Amino acid sequence: MTNECTAGSGRGFRRGATRSLGAIKANRLRREQLVRGGARTVAVLLTVGLAGCASSSEIPPEEKEAINLGSNVDVGPVEVNNLLLVTRAEGEPARLIGVLLNEADTSLTVTLSDENDEVSVDLESGQQYAFHEHPAYFDTADGIPGALSDVTITVEAETESAKIPIRDGSLPWLEPYVPDPANG
Repeated sequence: MTNECTAGSGRGFRRGATRSLGAIKANRLRREQLVRGGARTVAVLLTVGLAGCASSSEIPPEEKEAINLGSNVDVGPVEVNNLLLVTRAEGEPARLIGVLLNEADTSLTVTLSDENDEVSVDLESGQQYAFHEHPAYFDTADGIPGALSDVTITVEAETESAKIPIRDGSLPWLEPYVPDPANG
């Protein structure tokens, strides 16, 4: 006696009938894993997305420093972000890297200095100034790469001292900023 549940030759029925119970269970298990994995992915994405919405506060300066290679300092109405010096060695020319942001309603001058060098930048109201786009140099680095340099930042009548990291070109993205001794 033949079972004629399907039209035609009945091959589909016989093929399905010959599948082992193990193959059916394996197929079901794969589908369940796929569904569970998708559900986990959606849960993680929602958690991450909602966690970003939960806090409207700004990142604290100490956390910014952990993210950046440089130092962050606020001097009056000026934010100094990710400030560092790039050099080949102690006593060699050092290039400033970082960003200044003038949050004042007026133009002002920012002066950065170490023991024997000084760099001044004039900023318009609301202007952001990136040292990687506008090269500025100290004649010499006051320490070896890996050390911290004492830099004084002055904005009008306000002054802050900061410990600025000294880096070399061992990080590939910093290599283009290492001053050429011939060009200082």
